[in-house]
Amino acid sequence: MNRALRFAPWLFTACALVLAVTGSRLEGPVLSILLVTIGLSAIVIARSVNAMPWIFALAVLVSGISVVLFDANVIQNRAVSPSTFGMVVDLLVGVALLAILAKAIRLRRGHLDERDVIDLVTVALGSALAVWIVVTSRLIFIDDMEPLQAVGATLFMPIAALLFTFIVDLLFTGLRSNRTMQLIAGAAGVNVVAAMASAFTLIGLADLSHDNETALFASAFTLLCAGLAHSDAPGILAPDGSARPAAMYTPLRLTLTGACLIVPGVLVASLAPFDRFDAIVRVAFIVALVCSVVVRLFVAVRSHEGAHDELVSRLHLDDLTKLPTRARFVSEVEDVLEATWRSEFQPTIIQLNLDRFKNINDSLGHYEANEVLVIVADRLNAAATAYGGVVARSGGDDFVIIDATTTSADDAMERLEAVREVLAAPFRVGDGSLFVSASFGVAVAPRNRTISAEEFMRRADIATHEAKAAGRGKVAVFDDSMQAHLAHRMDVEHALHGAIGRQEMQLYHQPIVDIRTGTVTGFESLIRWQRDGVIVPPGDFITIAEETGIIRELGAWALHEALGELRGWIDDAVVDPATTISVNVSPRQIADPDFAAVVRDALEATGVPAHLLWLEMTESMMLEEPELAESTLREIRDMGVRLALDDFGTGYSSLSLLQQFPIQRIKIDRAFVNGIAEQGNDRSLVRTIIAMAQSMALDLVAEGVETVYQLEVLRELACDKAQGYLISRPVPPDAMRSTMVALDELTSLSMFGSQDGDPTARETPRVAARIEEPIEHHAASMAAVVGSVSSRPLGQPVL
Repeated sequence: MNRALRFAPWLFTACALVLAVTGSRLEGPVLSILLVTIGLSAIVIARSVNAMPWIFALAVLVSGISVVLFDANVIQNRAVSPSTFGMVVDLLVGVALLAILAKAIRLRRGHLDERDVIDLVTVALGSALAVWIVVTSRLIFIDDMEPLQAVGATLFMPIAALLFTFIVDLLFTGLRSNRTMQLIAGAAGVNVVAAMASAFTLIGLADLSHDNETALFASAFTLLCAGLAHSDAPGILAPDGSARPAAMYTPLRLTLTGACLIVPGVLVASLAPFDRFDAIVRVAFIVALVCSVVVRLFVAVRSHEGAHDELVSRLHLDDLTKLPTRARFVSEVEDVLEATWRSEFQPTIIQLNLDRFKNINDSLGHYEANEVLVIVADRLNAAATAYGGVVARSGGDDFVIIDATTTSADDAMERLEAVREVLAAPFRVGDGSLFVSASFGVAVAPRNRTISAEEFMRRADIATHEAKAAGRGKVAVFDDSMQAHLAHRMDVEHALHGAIGRQEMQLYHQPIVDIRTGTVTGFESLIRWQRDGVIVPPGDFITIAEETGIIRELGAWALHEALGELRGWIDDAVVDPATTISVNVSPRQIADPDFAAVVRDALEATGVPAHLLWLEMTESMMLEEPELAESTLREIRDMGVRLALDDFGTGYSSLSLLQQFPIQRIKIDRAFVNGIAEQGNDRSLVRTIIAMAQSMALDLVAEGVETVYQLEVLRELACDKAQGYLISRPVPPDAMRSTMVALDELTSLSMFGSQDGDPTARETPRVAARIEEPIEHHAASMAAVVGSVSSRPLGQPVL
């Protein structure tokens, strides 16, 4: 059944094509029966299947009856005057199609506005004037036809032009792929052809029989039925919420409307009137057209002014919060600075950014998040207006306040406390409540010094950035050092772009040793940036790289580089084939959906077995996006890559992370290792961490080992591995062979199990001498350790 219904529109379309070609050859009531069948079928499908309104069924019924009566009139040898009956058919079909058009436009656009009506009148007047000059006047003044009869014979031409103009215009407003609209547009086009052919036949410019005329009208009717029976029919009534009203007036409508003005004008200029009556009719049409154009221009100007006012309003007033926008706020700041120049006042700007608003948006949804913004705006506005301040929404979750009444930084801080107080109360959203914190930046205008509004606001923005960098709920007051710091950050950010291509980045590798045997089991790769001949500390650029997203490129490079260097060392027998490499990854990398693919590509490109790669990450990166982090890490773990939790014990959720994520190694933070010799609490905590790791079968590495005593305590506590300056500083790749030789010598000394006073300690100079000159400063700690084992008391640092 459904298949038959889907096939019906195309069957109707085929009938329309056949009628257009062979309709004049059908004899007797065959055509009428065929049209009645098609019409009734279309009405049933349109109503019961497509749920179209009754007006569409009525339009089909009226159009079908009109064509059938016209056909019957022809069969009965034109018992009624063809022109009179043609007028009836034209009116009925025209009214039916106009009803469909008006209903479709109203349902789709919500209403027919004044511009639609004026354009409708303009097209109707223009096409009617053209028809009057070319056809109607000739029938009256040449063929001596009665004026009313002549008008009736040509009435459908302007109606057909009007229908065609607006149906095609509707087609091109989001309905070009809608089959129903395409078929209805085809019906309108065939009606135009039928009307023109009929009119031209009347004045002798064409030879169209009544049978052929009937066939054309029948073809148009059948196409109309096909369109309404198609499954796309409900789509022409669906509201077009994506289109703004101004966008509904397409270039096509403007072109067709313009043609209805130009063509009559050309005809008036080129064809003289037959008599005074003809001239009067033409003048009446022209006056009406001019009036419609003037009214249309008036409406267009008024609409333009309204759109301009709306644009200005949107520019200066935020739609959601009804607060001034940043553009309006800049003007307000300019006025305040001008009014307080050379006065006792020092205006203050307080800028705030809501902390973790993205989490609110993701958890509550867009609507509730907007409610939070509105409440924030209302509270800030109440607090600011109490002392004459002005609040604006400068961004998504950014707000800014200007206060012209402050006279010092102390006043500014009092205003800030008032603002923080109104935000401290819970926010009731939906069925629950929540607390919102914000980071604040404060800028105070300098006394008796000029400053632009943009510079003043930039200072507040810099302070806000500093506050956010310090953590949630912080406050920062602008000073000149912040500007210097920002300039430094921008310089670093600019230099980071292309640093890899300029070969300024290099990896240094710090050995990780087995505490029991002294054997090197792996290395941690640490990135170094040599800029203009100077090594830039990682703390000076890693954070900036993370904030700007450059860390993804750096991280991918470090991963490929570390694995490639490990592959080379293994192939050259510098290290044991089971030696591992550890690479640090950032939150930005973990949040990247393609990170697992980056790891896979690096392993495949270097040929390093996956189990030799350790990826080290901190607790914070897994807490920011836990679901995404868990999915990414499990995908990486399934490759065979092993995962380590760095700086273990410094956060609040380290234990829960061991349960949630596929962690296989924990690294004891250097803060605990540093206090292991003197602080009993640190030693107890390290003992607990080691016991827990052993019970969970986790690999364990102690970071930051700098004294022999720290190493001894870790060995007594059964810690697996260690790394730190006591063993070796991070070394460059080209020094790895000599570093491994020196470390092999150390495995036989007391630091890894020998007793104090071991004779091998006297061989220290020979060990140090074997270290190549380029790494003297990196391996100095190893030589010092050898000499200090027997000569220094336990617990004394060797560096």
